[in-house]
Amino acid sequence: MRVGVLAALKRAAFLFAAASGLTYLSLLVPGQVSAVCSDLGVPVYCPVLAYGFPLPFLADSQGISPVGSVARDPLSLLIGDDDLLWGRLAMSAAFWLLVVLIGSLLRRRYSARK
Repeated sequence: MRVGVLAALKRAAFLFAAASGLTYLSLLVPGQVSAVCSDLGVPVYCPVLAYGFPLPFLADSQGISPVGSVARDPLSLLIGDDDLLWGRLAMSAAFWLLVVLIGSLLRRRYSARK
C-alpha cells in the first residue's frame, strides 16, 4: 500500500513540476493587458506589455520598472519589479497542468498498446 502512495506522490510531483516549468517558459510569449495608468478620481486604463500564455500574467508595472520592459528572471519575480496577475497566473498554470496530464495519459495509452 505504501509503495502505491509513494509512486502516486512522485507522479503528482513530476506533473506539477512539469506544469510549473511550462508556465514559466510561457513567459517567452509577449502580449498585452489593460492596467490602470492613472487614477485621479476615475481610473484610466491603458494597454501595457505583459508576458505569459495562454493568458498574459506578468505585466509591466507602471510605477516601479522602466516603462515598456518586463523582467522575467526569477530574482525580479521575487523582488516584485513588475505586476504578477495572480488570477491569470492560476488559470495559465491550470492550463499547462491540463496539457501535461493529457500528454501523460496519451503516453501511457500509447505505451500500453505496444
